[in-house]
Amino acid sequence: MFAGARSCFTSWLESKDLATQLSSGVHRLTDTYTLTVTDSYDTDGHQTALRLRLRESKEDKQEGTWQTTLTSAVDRESTAAYVGVDLEHYPSPGRRQSTPVPPRLVREILDHFTVPDGTIRLSTAPHLIGPDSVGQLTSALTDPTRQLPLVLVAEPSHDDPAWEGLLTRVVRNLVGIASVFRLEREAVPAFRDAAGDRHDVFPGQIRTYLPGVVLGSAEDSRRHRLLTYRRLSDPTFRNADIRISRYPRQHAATTPQPALLAEPAFPGIEEVLKGLRAARSQTAESLGNETVDSLRAQLNTANETIDKALEELSEAASARDLAERGRRALDEQLRDATDRYEDEIADHDATQAQLSALRHQVAFLQQRLVEAGRAEDAYTPPVEESTPMSFAELNERVHERMNHLVLTYDTSKAEDLDDDMKSSTWASKVWDALLALDSYGSSSASDQGFDGTFRDFCEASPQGMRTYPVTRVAMVESDSVRNDKKFRQQRMLPVPAEVDTSGMVFMEAHIKIDNKGRIAPRVHFYDDTAGATGKVIIGYVGPHLSNTRTN
Repeated sequence: MFAGARSCFTSWLESKDLATQLSSGVHRLTDTYTLTVTDSYDTDGHQTALRLRLRESKEDKQEGTWQTTLTSAVDRESTAAYVGVDLEHYPSPGRRQSTPVPPRLVREILDHFTVPDGTIRLSTAPHLIGPDSVGQLTSALTDPTRQLPLVLVAEPSHDDPAWEGLLTRVVRNLVGIASVFRLEREAVPAFRDAAGDRHDVFPGQIRTYLPGVVLGSAEDSRRHRLLTYRRLSDPTFRNADIRISRYPRQHAATTPQPALLAEPAFPGIEEVLKGLRAARSQTAESLGNETVDSLRAQLNTANETIDKALEELSEAASARDLAERGRRALDEQLRDATDRYEDEIADHDATQAQLSALRHQVAFLQQRLVEAGRAEDAYTPPVEESTPMSFAELNERVHERMNHLVLTYDTSKAEDLDDDMKSSTWASKVWDALLALDSYGSSSASDQGFDGTFRDFCEASPQGMRTYPVTRVAMVESDSVRNDKKFRQQRMLPVPAEVDTSGMVFMEAHIKIDNKGRIAPRVHFYDDTAGATGKVIIGYVGPHLSNTRTN
């Protein structure tokens, strides 16, 4: 294990034209690169752990500091052996964190060692699945011991060089943090039959399956993000490879390491200082009866120990500064996560209260129908209308479903929301919001139409009509937004020419899909039910637009 780890690290250093000095201690390879090598041993002298850390400082270019750490450890009792790589970026003050790509070191490790994830061997190349090996794929999907995401890429129905180039970049970004399976076009029908319509893919699509797949479960299917071939082929959909790798990267960053890697006992600065104190004590005791040459030799040894201690102290100070920078970044993430968690609790409580009220109402109405001799009607469920799993699916379905809406919003901006872990939840909420707006448009267009705003409509909850929680509906913006040129301009959104000859109007009415977090999606609309179109115009679906709180 340790010889292999050193070999992989050496090869990686050589690819950077760096010296391959892997003796214990701190090594200043260049003004930019610092290498730290630390070994850990049992009391009987057997090595138990190895840590190799390369730090690259680009502070002079305001690019921050990159730190790559290889840790390997063995448990002599269980014979378990692990090797892990941490890639960390500490941005310069005032700069944003960069998107990391697995270093070449990970490829070196996967080529040298057999690294399993459940029944899958992690590889630097995609696993090829043909019609005869679909069972291998479904077994890997449902393997309860699989811990990493599995990214399935289904070949398009025709040769596509652009798609092939995307696959190459995806594999490069996912090496070591996910398994990539390439599904041959001839095998797509067999896989769809095996996986079912909840977890299947079509030609050209890419889907990320998180661990714990439950085939046939509609609820589980929403966890596994799907990108359509149309979306992947859209020239406005940039950085697709980075977006696809976002889930696996986040999963890798938030999954705890094996305890054997997370808690190895490496000697620290205390060991060096202990040696320094011992050398000083030995020199002091020898001053009375040693020759000049002997004292000079001991002084040289002490100086070497002091130099080593100074290097270790300097490295400890650098590590402390980077740790403090990392702590501040984690504090910001924690605040954001806490805000979102509190909002999720409030949203869940409101949904639960609404669900309880609806259940009571349904039970009451069922009883009334039974008393009226219509028991069959009381317990025959209506045809279920499934909600979209993504904004890409929402954009495909909305035109044929919503007859009283005019859709002018930028679909690519909406589909960018699919990058977030909460995208399926947001897509469901936006779908419900659009159904409510369509219901309002339908009611307003009737002979005995609803007389009032959309918010009034939601508050009145007309019988048989879809509405949206009134607390999430805002018909106006604040004065600070309305009177700010930049904020107002962002809300000048497209409308048909018959509504305004400029093709734009100020759309301040909006629906709050989420309240917390950086994204907090919004739907902006313009009520033209009494105007030229007689419909509601949806001008924006996307992240929260700028206001005084975000700028």
